[in-house]
Amino acid sequence: MGDYHVTLFISPWNKTGCDEAKKYLDRKGINYEIKNTQDPGARGELINKTGGLDTPTLDVNGHLVVGFLPQKWDHLLNPEPLELT
Repeated sequence: MGDYHVTLFISPWNKTGCDEAKKYLDRKGINYEIKNTQDPGARGELINKTGGLDTPTLDVNGHLVVGFLPQKWDHLLNPEPLELT
């Protein structure tokens, strides 16, 4: 896996989606930091980054995907290698 920092923003208001997101990252063996939007600091950080409080939100080195979208998450976590010609 690449060299990156992964943060998962979660909330109790979307428990099902956030639980699925955590399971996905765990299955992939991804190390990640959880930030719960019930914490004022995490809530403010998510609002600053996305303009809202939608969760789950995945942050990979500052690249964000709002919502549990496995194909987009895969792309961020396993980017295609560049073809050298």
